[in-house]
Amino acid sequence: MSINTNNQNISNGGSATSVTQTIDVGTPRHPTGWSTTEIRYHNFTHLPHKKGDHTDSLPFIAHGFDWYLRIHPGGAASANGEDFISVYLRCKTAAEQNVAIQAEFSLALLRSDGQIDSMMSCPCNAFRRKRKGWPNFINRSRLLDRSSQLLDEYGTLTVIVKVQLFQERDTNFVPRNEIGLIKLLKEANSTDNDGGGINNEERSSTADTADVKFCVEGETFHAHRLVLKLFAPTLAHLCEDVDEDTTIPITGVRSHIFQGLLRFVYGDAVPDALWTSTNDAANADILTSPAVELLDAANQFGVVGLKILAETKVAESSISISNASDLISFADAKNCALLKERVVDYFVIHADKIRKHPSFQKVKESAILLYELMDAVLSKRILRSFSLGENDVDYNSMGVNLLRRKLDERGQDVDGSREMLIQRLEIGIGRIEKGK
Repeated sequence: MSINTNNQNISNGGSATSVTQTIDVGTPRHPTGWSTTEIRYHNFTHLPHKKGDHTDSLPFIAHGFDWYLRIHPGGAASANGEDFISVYLRCKTAAEQNVAIQAEFSLALLRSDGQIDSMMSCPCNAFRRKRKGWPNFINRSRLLDRSSQLLDEYGTLTVIVKVQLFQERDTNFVPRNEIGLIKLLKEANSTDNDGGGINNEERSSTADTADVKFCVEGETFHAHRLVLKLFAPTLAHLCEDVDEDTTIPITGVRSHIFQGLLRFVYGDAVPDALWTSTNDAANADILTSPAVELLDAANQFGVVGLKILAETKVAESSISISNASDLISFADAKNCALLKERVVDYFVIHADKIRKHPSFQKVKESAILLYELMDAVLSKRILRSFSLGENDVDYNSMGVNLLRRKLDERGQDVDGSREMLIQRLEIGIGRIEKGK
């Protein structure tokens, strides 16, 4: 819900406040942008043209879905009279999987002089099994008239198909953190002087069960091997073959960042203050922000939930011409699939400006990154954030958040690059099919 407030002057010299509220009932859908396809019917006059005859185009892809255009050169059965050409669009994917796809579309003819003719538009509608279009699209006699220029010199008719989907706004997937062991961590790090937030009456029989110590920037942190093994496996690996009296040094991480990581491991929320950058606002560098520090530490010590949470914070921050190259290099190196997806989408829109920025030199050093960016620009990809149902296995058209949700539903690892996420899902499908 959004609230807009406007001040208005009143006669006695004061002001009154009018409040306009917008309340969404249900989940609003948002347009994806238009996908345009030209379909050419060669030797149009030779196509079957009795009333009811039709010719289907080959399937084409728009927004990750298969579509085709059906044209009735002599009119569909429902056309008025004998002098109409009928045209219909169908979403092949929606029909085959029996799911509803919300889309709007337009059909138009391209004249030989390059001008658009006979455009018809259909507002947002649900595509499922039925075709949508117009039985009385254009008079056949007008189309065949040479002065209309609707057929080129070779007798080719060109139909321009524009499609725009409406889908729910993509929401970031973050694994649930419901461990609930924060009291155990507080007890382990309490002292007789400060209590660590736990007084003697609150201390339980588990107060002295910590069996590992870490030293970060001169500060000591106590923890439990079993908890680390379950929720921070890489950090737990550092504790192997180390007795309880040995303090394990941790380098490359600031103490308050490590403390925030430990709190998350034990089920506590990361304090809001920890996400706030201490950089000067005018010179803020996103790659030195606390969110990136937490992401880096979580990736280093195997705390997947915190890594993804921090990744969403970075992905929601301001991607710009100046930091896009650094961000995509960082995301690629740390296997941050969502962040990489967001930066690639930004690059598709601002490719020329980013390529001219000095920081792009780092990207040019990676042939793989250059190929991925070029592929995204040429394909004008739009990844979907919604599932087509239980049998939806078109993983390549899915956004990272949807891929992660599907993996989470199956109890599989949600960390890794986009390619790794897809591979896990495909392997999982293979096992299911093999077990049938």
